[in-house]
Formats: sequence, structure tokens, C-alpha cells
Amino acid sequence: MKLFDLLPRRCLCCGGPGPDAVLCRSCQARYQGASPPESDLGRCPVCAQIRLAEAGPCIDCQTQSWSFPVVEGLFGYQETGGELLRLYKFGGMTGLARFWAGPASGRLFPPGPLVPVPPHPGHRRHRGWDPVDLFVRRLGERCGLPVWPLLVRRPSATQKSLGRQERMVNAKSSYALAPGARSRLAGVPAVWLVDDVVTTGATVEACSRLLLGAGVGEVRVFCLGLH
Repeated sequence: MKLFDLLPRRCLCCGGPGPDAVLCRSCQARYQGASPPESDLGRCPVCAQIRLAEAGPCIDCQTQSWSFPVVEGLFGYQETGGELLRLYKFGGMTGLARFWAGPASGRLFPPGPLVPVPPHPGHRRHRGWDPVDLFVRRLGERCGLPVWPLLVRRPSATQKSLGRQERMVNAKSSYALAPGARSRLAGVPAVWLVDDVVTTGATVEACSRLLLGAGVGEVRVFCLGLH
């Protein structure tokens, strides 16, 4: 028996009793990610971003073709789930990765290897860990899917400081295939590209094109929060 097993279980969010769970029942009910209902007309059917007045795909998807068919996300970054995501990324609540792996595991169809989007080197040094990498490993354990860290991040400007078009340009030069990636990816029917937050889609588009160029049949995108 580990020392952790002897300690009282507490909810990572409110600090209340949370036996056998990362969150107590109340916080689970508030923050649990769920599939958007099919009747929800508020998000683009392609990129899942919030629509303004569009009747079909959002204006971005009407004017730009993506290399992936769809983006799956657990929750909106500005919704209650986004509050918890910010605590995960900036507050070090690493146990939430295992909590999210549960609802996320039912969204990966068709199944395929998980490819994490690599972090900006400065962010990883500052935090001392990578939120995407940790979540992907927990998700792989839950689903029984392999994790393939086959992308690398080159030194570049952070996406957060740039506008939409600048992000698209910056992302194209920010990522590359890791050594040996082409031999592993060639002929693979489908992979899931995983990130923590999708905002403009520039990052996942750049990474998706790299994977397709290496011979993958299809790239599907999954993220925790949709901005």
C-alpha cells in the first residue's frame, strides 16, 4: 500500500471529500465534459468554434479548407470546463488529466494512435511539465491506444501573441516531424492529433499537414477546450 492510499481523498477543485475520484460529485456534475448535443446549432460542424450568424459552417471554414474532417472537444474554453482547464494548465492540478481521460475515451472514433501537439520550449521550462503530454498519456492508458510523440516544436514566437493570419504563417514554420516519424506513419489509416486548446486552428492545421505528408490516411483532431 502506498502512502497516498492512506491519505484522505480531497476534491482537487473545492477541497471537499472526494473518495475514489479526482473531483467530488458536485464538481464532477459542474465540470464533466460531455458531447455537444446534435441539436446544438451554436458551433461550427467542422471546427466546432462558436458561430456568429452563420447558418452552416462558420465563416472561417467557408473561406478556408482544413486538412482534417472535424475537431472534437470536451468543452468550450469560456465555459465552466474552461475554468478547470486553466487550473490544470496554470495551477498544476495534474490529476485532472486522468479525470478527463474518461469522457474523452468515448469520443475517439475511429480509434487510432494519439499524436500530441508539442509545447513551446519556453512554456515547458516554465511549468516543468507538459499538460498535453500528460493528458495524452492518461488518455492512451484509458483507451488502450498507443501514444506517438512524432512532432517537434521549433523555436518560434508564441501563438498567443499573434493575430489569426500571423498564427497561420507562424505555425507552418513552428513544427516538424521527429526523426523516424515517416517510417512509422506511412500507411497508417488514421491518427488523432491532440492539443489542449484549439483557438484559430492554425496549430492543428500545420501539424495535420505534416502527418498527412508523412503518409497518414486521415488526421482527426481532439482537444480539451475549444476557444
